[in-house]
Amino acid sequence: MKNSKLMRLGQQVKQFAAQFLQSGRELLGAIIPLTELEQWVREEAPKHRNSEYAPLRTLMLFIEQVLGADHSCQDAVARGASHKRGRKSAKINLNTGPYCKARMRLPLGLVLRLSRAVAQRLSARQAEHWKWRGREIKLVDGTTVSMPDTPDNWKSFPSSRGQKGG
Repeated sequence: MKNSKLMRLGQQVKQFAAQFLQSGRELLGAIIPLTELEQWVREEAPKHRNSEYAPLRTLMLFIEQVLGADHSCQDAVARGASHKRGRKSAKINLNTGPYCKARMRLPLGLVLRLSRAVAQRLSARQAEHWKWRGREIKLVDGTTVSMPDTPDNWKSFPSSRGQKGG
């Protein structure tokens, strides 16, 4: 059973190696230059472990994980392994544990800084014909918004006439 799993993962690594040039790294690089990202990592994670999953590499893999069709940690690790294989690195480890731990160590400030910068820069590049009467349109999905049932909220948002009390 272990052999078939390793063979399947080996095949995935080969597939990802072929797709690597079209990765999220290139997309992100078109918005945020690598030198700027490196500077942010130095500022937000000055004392990081010097391991296989340094903050910048972990961040890149995490972005690819989020943007990719398969959002699994296994896919992210396989992508990282395909990059190592492309550089002809000697040892490839497909264990997801170190990546998942490194991802948890990513400083929240770095992720927030990156997401805000990407949003601002994409907004600045927005084509004029995408705007409605020259104005930016913001869409909000309220499915995750919580509105506790409190007396203050009852005053601001009273029940409809047909709604039963309580």
